[in-house]
Amino acid sequence: MSRPALLVLTIAFCALIAQGQTPRPCQPPALQTNSPGSNIFTEQQEADLGDAIAEHIQRNLRVIDDDEVTGNLSRIGQRIIKHLPKTNLRFQFLLVDLPDANAFVLPGGRIYVSRKLVALALTEDELGGVIGHEIGHLLARQQSIRMTRLMRDVLGVTEVKDRRDIFEKYNQLMENSARKPKAFARSEGKEDDQIVADQVGLFAVASAGYDPQANAQFFDRLTENKGKTGSFFSELFGTTRPESKRVREMIKLVATLPPGCIEARETGPAGDFQRWQAAVINYTGSGRRESLHAVLKKYQLDPPLRGEINHLRFSPDGKLVLAQDDSGIQVLSVEPFAAMFRIEAPEAKPAQFSPDSQDVIVYNSSLRIEVWSVADQKLKTARELVVRKRCLQSLLSPDGKTLACLDGGLDLSLIDVATSNQIFQKKDFYTPTFLDLFLVRLQSILNADESDDSDHELINMGFSPDGRYFAAGAHSSNIGASGSFVTDMNALAFDLTTRESVSLRGPLKRLLGGGFTFSGPDRLVGIDRQDPRKSLLVSFPGGETIDQLSLGNAHIASPARGNYLLVRPISNYALGVMDLSTKKIFMANKQSAFDIYNQKFVSERTNGELGLYGLEKSEMLAKVVLPRNPLGRLRVATLSPDLKWLALSERTRGAVWNLAKGERPYLVRGFRGGYFADDGAFYADFPRLEPDERSIARLDLTRRDVVAGAEIKEARATQQGPFMLVTRPARKDGGFDENVIMEVRDVRTSAPLWSRPFPKEAPRVWVDPQARTMVLSWLVSASAAQAEIKSDPRLTQQLATMKEKEGDYFLQVVDARTGKAISRLLIETGKGSFRISRVFAAGEWVVISDTQNRTLVYSLSTGEQKGKVFGGKAAVSSASPLLCIENESGQLILYDLGSMEERDRFTFSSPVSLAHFSPDGKSLFVLTARQTVYLLDVSSLSR
Repeated sequence: MSRPALLVLTIAFCALIAQGQTPRPCQPPALQTNSPGSNIFTEQQEADLGDAIAEHIQRNLRVIDDDEVTGNLSRIGQRIIKHLPKTNLRFQFLLVDLPDANAFVLPGGRIYVSRKLVALALTEDELGGVIGHEIGHLLARQQSIRMTRLMRDVLGVTEVKDRRDIFEKYNQLMENSARKPKAFARSEGKEDDQIVADQVGLFAVASAGYDPQANAQFFDRLTENKGKTGSFFSELFGTTRPESKRVREMIKLVATLPPGCIEARETGPAGDFQRWQAAVINYTGSGRRESLHAVLKKYQLDPPLRGEINHLRFSPDGKLVLAQDDSGIQVLSVEPFAAMFRIEAPEAKPAQFSPDSQDVIVYNSSLRIEVWSVADQKLKTARELVVRKRCLQSLLSPDGKTLACLDGGLDLSLIDVATSNQIFQKKDFYTPTFLDLFLVRLQSILNADESDDSDHELINMGFSPDGRYFAAGAHSSNIGASGSFVTDMNALAFDLTTRESVSLRGPLKRLLGGGFTFSGPDRLVGIDRQDPRKSLLVSFPGGETIDQLSLGNAHIASPARGNYLLVRPISNYALGVMDLSTKKIFMANKQSAFDIYNQKFVSERTNGELGLYGLEKSEMLAKVVLPRNPLGRLRVATLSPDLKWLALSERTRGAVWNLAKGERPYLVRGFRGGYFADDGAFYADFPRLEPDERSIARLDLTRRDVVAGAEIKEARATQQGPFMLVTRPARKDGGFDENVIMEVRDVRTSAPLWSRPFPKEAPRVWVDPQARTMVLSWLVSASAAQAEIKSDPRLTQQLATMKEKEGDYFLQVVDARTGKAISRLLIETGKGSFRISRVFAAGEWVVISDTQNRTLVYSLSTGEQKGKVFGGKAAVSSASPLLCIENESGQLILYDLGSMEERDRFTFSSPVSLAHFSPDGKSLFVLTARQTVYLLDVSSLSR
């Protein structure tokens, strides 16, 4: 293997002697990082480059900003830095939540370490070795050298200037990623970079008193290399894994260390590292400290909006219930029916009770697994499970000890949670066809407004209630030569007690592939995918038929206890309940979250209360008002122009508040659009719910009554503030991609305001209800866009100067009240290096959010780009030149629209749900997910 980077590494004794200094017994290698043209960045410019990259990526990271948790990480890092040459790099050690056990650096000194990596380390020496390696990357200036090469190869840039210039050039680099993808994918030298970082880090950690062998041990375990370093034959035939080569080089480096490099260090009390490690793993805070100023008002919505419950479950002994929403889990007792405690768990998978009902087990897609004690009402244990390949789909056993994982290679594995060891693996368990992927995508689109436990799964997986058995099945669909569907089934079962595979008898393979649920420790219900009317209740693992059932292709699940089956959805209801004795659906429920325990069931009521019912007569036995919870995914969040009224809606429930009086006059079912009109009413789009059809309802804010308006019969109709946007095919047999008619109506009266035919491609449409503007968007390559551009000499000339047209956009801004065109713009994307995710026009500005986590600002009158910043969820003041952006979750940054310079920033302890400027531009209204309202004074910035 060629290793040119290693040739520049020499011990720096000569340099020290030349300077008249006494050489220390151990010095890190001298690095030639400034060979002509290799690095155009000074250390200060590297810091600016690191800031630019951080603003670009940190929206996708959860940085834990808590000194009590992160302090030890900084201490380890600072200890290592002390043994390195002086540098102007500003080292920062950041603890982050990532789905992987990983660490990485950004130019200028940022070192990110994931909680999973901290959890995986056995000793402080191992963690110190990783940090030393990452510091080696920084000292070798590898990221800056790579960025130098990218800027030269992609942009032709050979120098950078001030901070603004660096941000601009980094943005240009992102805007050209699709033009020269090979430059970004180039990987030569990466192995050498790792070896250089290992050597620099090795000297540093050894000098700091850490075991120099620890990094090799940690890397070997992380990569599951099992101590392999390659052999004569593997080298000869080129089959040595890169991980094995890396371990071999690490071992060689340790052997070359002079004895004086390995120093002892003073250690704290035994178990200090493990206690800190446990604190990192067990940390459940928000990870962000509030940092605010100029607060005019701060108060909580009272009463709050109770977010909808998406999962309900009785404990195995029937004495407890858990109610889960988007942000966490509420644990309740059954007798009395009362709330006990809450577990904050944003976006967690469906939680469950342990088989002995003593614990609540929670995990998420990043494979963080928490066990909460019911008796103590606090976290009992937490684990950051590490797997080599990310799970596309996962399932945790009832006792929380085993994880089933379908990984990115479509291998199915069972993993021991305590050790992260693989118990069982089936390679290539599932091979989806194009038709399978299309059907999954179609299902996700059709059910976008629904919430159920199926989560559009690729395969069927399940554990028996006692945790003994695991079973999985999959089916691949295709269209045969005759034009009919052809289905191929694959299935397996495993006994976790004996750790042996279970043979599938009788119809089990067919049923597991079609969809199934364990209805007890020794039986399951499975769907016959070819003929759902011949679905079966069978014994397990015997496979003997107990009964035949008529089921559709819905998702089936078993209740906590009872001879019943939960079917989602059924007819016009989110859920149906089948009695397995009679094989009949005897009950339906409008909410999907539901569970049964013998002769009791639990379900959410329309008003947000949780009800406990008798199953036989559906009589209410008890009800409880659940405590306040953070807001989940909002469908509507809108303010009245004077900031005195607020309306919010999640999927099933919405509310209207009188902020001036601190009242909530309306708690209603969920709506899909909202508008505070100047006639003292709120108009909202309420979806169809038996027996009511979809319609716009008028909520009188003074008299507090509700009047139903005209029905909305069109399938493609959306409320956008004061407007109802309706799109329909121009022909009866037409589709919605081309030859459509778009009509805009007054949402208050349903009277048409204007309509416009689009005989060619239909545009994508965004509406700004406050500014009363609408933006129509086409790709430049669309014939509809070409026709518009040809009619405008300015755009024709501009298009001629643009490079590749692939992925570029044509935008038309119109007055939403009249349909009259206001402006036209061309947006160049660098051959599709980014896509538009949102756009609105307000005042003189057209504001675009893109898929590179940026906000782009254009002049409405000239079409010229005025600036770009990182972040999204943009809001613009109509009275002052201010732009508000949320980048990192919970952090708002204000920019001057004229200069695009940052003017101020505000940090909240929870994510921002809504930000809106006052009409005079002097204050900023902010609502956070904790349902806290802030009014911030920005008058000094609006001048």
